[in-house]
Amino acid sequence: MPPYPLRLKPIFLILIFMQVLGACGSKDKDLLRRTQFIMGTLVEITVHEPDADRAQKAIGQAFDEIHSLEKLMSTHLPDSEISRLNAQAGDKEFFPVSPEVLEVIQRGIYWGDRSSGAFDISIGPVSRLWRFDGDSPSLPDARQLAGAVPLVNFRDIEVEGSRVRLKRAGMSLQLGAIAKGYAVDRAMDILVSSGIRHAMINAGGDLKALGNRQDGKPWHIGLQHPRKPAKMIASFGLSDKAVATSGDYQRYFMQGSTRYHHILDPANGMPALGVISATVVTETVMDADALATAVFVLGPKKGIELINSLSGTECMVVSDSEAILFSKNFQAQPGFEPHKYNGEI
Repeated sequence: MPPYPLRLKPIFLILIFMQVLGACGSKDKDLLRRTQFIMGTLVEITVHEPDADRAQKAIGQAFDEIHSLEKLMSTHLPDSEISRLNAQAGDKEFFPVSPEVLEVIQRGIYWGDRSSGAFDISIGPVSRLWRFDGDSPSLPDARQLAGAVPLVNFRDIEVEGSRVRLKRAGMSLQLGAIAKGYAVDRAMDILVSSGIRHAMINAGGDLKALGNRQDGKPWHIGLQHPRKPAKMIASFGLSDKAVATSGDYQRYFMQGSTRYHHILDPANGMPALGVISATVVTETVMDADALATAVFVLGPKKGIELINSLSGTECMVVSDSEAILFSKNFQAQPGFEPHKYNGEI
């Protein structure tokens, strides 16, 4: 997971990117909502459950699960499994990892292969050279960046049983584009195993919906325009599915008229071009998280081609010209409604 943001602006934009519209009102006595700051963002768990004690206990256990996973996978924590694995890059010995870390790494390798390297969890050597947060964000040194790019290659991650090895010294895994989604999925599993049937988890815009709202309708999701924060592009219903976005407005800095954002192209270590926002709807937040990054890096045409090749998965892409493009069935989702602003969609 990326270093925790030091500025509030990116967090605020992420939070309002996906709004849970009409999720509850003052009369919803069976609805409980709690929020914690975890994984560098605000995580909100909303549960519709008449048994208040059951709801409180389930939410507490779900938050405990997220905290536990953060301790395993955050590169911000020097004693995490991922930090220790990274420290042994280039060693001949394989490093034993927990089942949770193994699952995320294997899924990261899978999406690296399916996206032809547009999504790459070995982006660590490049991402740590960039400074997007704090008072003095800056571009990396060109020579250092040129030396780091060849170290990025998911194919050099070796898995043997429950052990992992990074083949070359200097490699490092950065799971920020997949681990947060995995944590949301696991937290929702906790709610389900506790008997909860209707819930929403929102981790800074990475969402998982279970069941329906109190009125029996799907949870209503609004998609924020990446250049007009007060406006929405579209809204739709979400039930028993996941949605995630990658946007160039989440962590970035400006130099002159150029926007440098945190979604890096593994091929050159620079911010990916051609897309300003990519939203993916699929079965798990882990996959939605990874695919949103992959689509962003691939660009509108190749990104949508990838999504159209997958079952049960849809996407919406906003190009750098602010054109809005959809996968073949995105607009067929329940309750889909394009929003107009200034006479445009």
